[in-house]
Amino acid sequence: MDCSPKFRWTWLLDILMGGSVSAGIIMIEYGLIPTVQTGFYCDDPKISHKFRGDTISITTLLCFTILAPFIGLWVIESCCYSIDDYDVSKSAKHRSLSGARQACYWYWEFFVGLVMVLVVTEVAKTLVGEPRPHFLDTCRPDLVRNCTETSNYVPSDYKCTNTDISQWLVRDSNKSFPSGHASMSTYTAVFMMWFIQCRVPNKATFLLVPWLQCFCLMWAMVCSFTRITDHRHHWWDVLAGFMLGAIMAIFTVKSFCGGFFSHHSGAVTGANKYDGSLKENGHVGTTNGGNRHPSVRRLLSSTSSYTNSITPEERELREVAMT
Repeated sequence: MDCSPKFRWTWLLDILMGGSVSAGIIMIEYGLIPTVQTGFYCDDPKISHKFRGDTISITTLLCFTILAPFIGLWVIESCCYSIDDYDVSKSAKHRSLSGARQACYWYWEFFVGLVMVLVVTEVAKTLVGEPRPHFLDTCRPDLVRNCTETSNYVPSDYKCTNTDISQWLVRDSNKSFPSGHASMSTYTAVFMMWFIQCRVPNKATFLLVPWLQCFCLMWAMVCSFTRITDHRHHWWDVLAGFMLGAIMAIFTVKSFCGGFFSHHSGAVTGANKYDGSLKENGHVGTTNGGNRHPSVRRLLSSTSSYTNSITPEERELREVAMT
């Protein structure tokens, strides 16, 4: 039965869904889908800070979130698991290509989860519409001039009047909850920490795995805490972003990655039928003390038909001698 038309329709559906998600995010970022506006108090100190820019820019965040994980996946797969138990003599080019193929599989699952984090974050920002700590300085609402000592509440029908900065920054001034920097960096950190724990061999070194995991955790902490010190987010925005990123990373690893077991060719699967169990790093293990194949002599001595002609004592002596 030819299934190629079915696969083509599946690809078309994936393209349509990916395009719709991308279009929705673009429409939100450019204000085509309006963000909910909420009222505020003129003398609220939580939204009266000055806008000072970003310690971790969006460009830096995207580089460490999109490019750096693939490089890390590729390096680990190429150095650790591109050589299987039955082909030890591979060139560096072959190792790199084999590692790249496996890294592409992990990265696709990582990217799908990352898009989910981005979509949830953008939708939450649009629905909540919480003013940022620098909201008054960035937006300059027109109704602030109506504030008095007895009535300092501004309803949600205000308009921003700041023309000194880009309109994207003005629209972004009431998208504080949750923190996109915190959600994306935490998602990346938890995913990579889990990957390093499962895919880097424990016998390589005692400090490599903890050091790499510490680096991932520090990246998430820097991205999250600087959002508070830069007065770009409230602390509860960062906490919500941290929880969102961690939950989505756990969901992605559990549901999509299957615990980071290897997805190499069928040679590994075929070998599992005959020899041992699967190691924790996803490659073929052995159950006979490190030998690749079970002892043929022991197999013959215990299963051949001619053993029926000898006594049990003689059979036991032969098995002891062969071991």
